[in-house]
Amino acid sequence: MSQKQRNKRTRQMQHGRSPKPFPKAKTWTAPAVLGLILTVVGALSVIELRPQISVSPLGQLATGEPFSAPFEISSTGYFPVHIDNVTVVMHRMELAREVWTDDVISSADWDDFDLERSSGTKTIFLNFANGQPDKADLVIAVDYRFMTFKMPRWFFRFEGVHRDTWEWTKQPMGNLDLGKLVDGQVEANRKARKTSK
Repeated sequence: MSQKQRNKRTRQMQHGRSPKPFPKAKTWTAPAVLGLILTVVGALSVIELRPQISVSPLGQLATGEPFSAPFEISSTGYFPVHIDNVTVVMHRMELAREVWTDDVISSADWDDFDLERSSGTKTIFLNFANGQPDKADLVIAVDYRFMTFKMPRWFFRFEGVHRDTWEWTKQPMGNLDLGKLVDGQVEANRKARKTSK
């Protein structure tokens, strides 16, 4: 309230007149409520309809050979997606007193394919090493497009656990930052494809 308005109200009160009440602003009008409802419904639709990709380990093809287990990449959303690149990073593996860290695996067979909506799948075979590792921690990075738009890369991390048999269990990414390592491999693959044409 400005100084002029305050003085006017004070004078009105001194002369025995009651001040005119200021009109209240209506905050919850029908258009405001409708706008809020449409915003919430729109946000939920965007979340539900976004592209969804999952990666799951399948059973071992050879007994005692954990890396014979293929991994299946699936589209679980409502729309098809195009996979540009699939890159596997062996973050850490201990096998027969040897340790591998941040080794990168890729294949031309894993790149440039479409996953149909709700049921599209692609199986990748790692065959990284023979034998039973003591420990293994790998990350599968998936670069994809949705309706020609390049989407943020998805990472899926798995740790090998030996129970009665070897099992790959899904793990959170934690503070692992493998983006630059994957970028380097994707760029190397792109250059190799160009020179082979």
